[in-house]
Amino acid sequence: MALLGDIRKRSGLLIVIIGFALLAFLVGDIFGRGDLFGNPNELGSVAGTPISAQDYNVAYNRLSQMPQLQQAGENTVSEMAWNQLVQERVVTDKMSDLGLVVSEDQYLEQAGRFYQSVNPNLVDANGRVNTQLTKQFLAELKAAAQQGNPQAQNFYNQWENSNPQAVLLANQLTSLVSSGGLATDVDAQYVGNNKNSAEIEYVAIQYNDYIQNDSIEVTDDEILAYMKARPKTFKPQPTVNLAYAVFPGVASEEDESKVLNELNSYLSPQILRDDALGTVDTIQSFANAKNDSIYVSRFSDSQFDSNYYTRQQFEGFPAGLKDQLMTASKGDIIGPTKVGDVYNLIKVTDVKPINDSVKTSHILIGYAGSQARSEGITRSPEEAQAMADSLLTVIKSNPSKFNELARTVSDDPVAAKDDGSIGWVGRFQQGFSLPYRNFAINNPRGTIDVVQSEFGFHIIRIDDVKQKTGYKLANIQKQVRASEETQENLFNLANQIALDAQGNSANDFINAARRAGAEVNNSDGVTRFQNNLVGLTGTGKDSDILKWAFDSDTQPKGVKTFEMSNGGQIVAYLSNRFEEGNYNVPAARESIENRIRNNKIAEKIAADNAGNIDLNAVASKYGTSVENANINFNQPSLAGLGVEPKIAGAAMGLAEGKTSGAIQGNNAVYFIKVNNKSNNASANTTADKQIYKSQVKNKLNSQLINALVEAADIEDNRVKLLK
Repeated sequence: MALLGDIRKRSGLLIVIIGFALLAFLVGDIFGRGDLFGNPNELGSVAGTPISAQDYNVAYNRLSQMPQLQQAGENTVSEMAWNQLVQERVVTDKMSDLGLVVSEDQYLEQAGRFYQSVNPNLVDANGRVNTQLTKQFLAELKAAAQQGNPQAQNFYNQWENSNPQAVLLANQLTSLVSSGGLATDVDAQYVGNNKNSAEIEYVAIQYNDYIQNDSIEVTDDEILAYMKARPKTFKPQPTVNLAYAVFPGVASEEDESKVLNELNSYLSPQILRDDALGTVDTIQSFANAKNDSIYVSRFSDSQFDSNYYTRQQFEGFPAGLKDQLMTASKGDIIGPTKVGDVYNLIKVTDVKPINDSVKTSHILIGYAGSQARSEGITRSPEEAQAMADSLLTVIKSNPSKFNELARTVSDDPVAAKDDGSIGWVGRFQQGFSLPYRNFAINNPRGTIDVVQSEFGFHIIRIDDVKQKTGYKLANIQKQVRASEETQENLFNLANQIALDAQGNSANDFINAARRAGAEVNNSDGVTRFQNNLVGLTGTGKDSDILKWAFDSDTQPKGVKTFEMSNGGQIVAYLSNRFEEGNYNVPAARESIENRIRNNKIAEKIAADNAGNIDLNAVASKYGTSVENANINFNQPSLAGLGVEPKIAGAAMGLAEGKTSGAIQGNNAVYFIKVNNKSNNASANTTADKQIYKSQVKNKLNSQLINALVEAADIEDNRVKLLK
């Protein structure tokens, strides 16, 4: 288990997976996702290759258990699982057509680089992977994971979940395609010409200014025609239009007042009577409490913290609290002070010098199954402890023996090279063995003793100590929450809004909810597995609302309430639902309307200004002015108007002294006149070819997989089958 020991000191290591975001989904228990209707074995397909319910459920299960996705919503995980399965199918299909496979050496090289941060020996000084060492490391890591070692399981699962086979296939595919990117003399000329610039005069008729005097209407039929003409951009798919009112589960002023009054009551002695038990209990004030930990445990929402904090750490506290702590003395009471939604009543219970950082050395005695990194350890835990105790006896009788034993006996070969020295350990240093750190921080210089950790038994010597003034704080915390009465009021209010909205229009629902004090939002064109609906972030109800909205039993003008974990309420209203194959014109209007209107404005201006163009006359006609600019392909921007690549293109194409017709830009309709052109093109054709080739390669690398997915024949039946 020698190589497995390289994980030591890296328990918090996050391995960043480089490559395409493709996960391996291994066969396992099906993750229950509700009822399946239709074909229970197929949720969709890619180029005729099915994606089964089992594939999807295993993918969802694995993703949902990843630490970085623990707080992600159900729809977020669902979309990731589906998209990664689709990508995997597309890549595998294309590589199969090409007859390409992943060799063992390629697999091991990928693994070596993946685990290089865990075991630097896997990659030599020249950047070459030792495939034999990597193969051994993987075998040991897998064996430890199967035996239940949590760190080994974590590291091995990261590798498995990276789907190395799919990553390697994708990398091969992009490498093959991008290597075919060539550059001709014409391409080099294009690169060179992009450096040319032109001095122009121009008139800009901004769209927003134009419609002030000439309103241009856009009909639903025009929006529908626009969408149908662009099937790759606008694909008719099942969508819904929703409105929803959020009544946050926040505490009322009365709720907050009760919390504040309770904390203030601890500043004075109290007599607590329990009529049911017939007891009377006299409680000292917080300032006079004899046992602060018991006092905090009895009255606080949080546990007593026995740690000492330095003034340097106070710098990270909120300003008002920090300022009071900086000047506090033992016995002082601070607060009640509110931080976020928590009130704090703090007592400085002790002040003394503490170890802020400690320099230590150790001798490690590992045992079979521990995370010690020496090779061939077969001793049992009992044998390791006996050996450590024996060495401690020797060292205590002759302290000078420590360094020699650290060099010759220790199962930490790295520290052994420096007489067992670990160096300095900070009081709150992360990623360090907790038993080791706690011993070091809580003992004086010169202390030597045996401590057990996940690595084995350590004979630890404290070599040096840096101290600071430490403050122990007893903190009574009370979170301000909505009371049961407040939550009941919200429940009744939300249900009344829902009841009144039945059968009414969306506007009626929205107006009534706003009058009741709700936060109201509209979301149009929402898909079944859309993430993060506007206004619902953090509520955890996005997926539940969309399940309801897409349920065939839910009809337009339907209303339903959803309760949040903090007692808040959401009232959802289904404005409309569009089945597969139907375009959601109302949802598309916001993004398309301006495009169509701008097209119509440009056509009208062009028709009204045909023939010879005089820039001053055009400027006078539309109430604007003639401006001057210098523009080129590399910087196609106009001051105050933004990026306008069509203007740069037109300027490069016009002869000097010539005036253009109407040009439809991003932000305005333009007329330009070229006064002068500057030839800044490079004479180095070879260099320009290389620039173009690099541009093509980068574009292929970044867009190839998405392009293949876009072009693939994908059938997605999740809306019909997943409930």
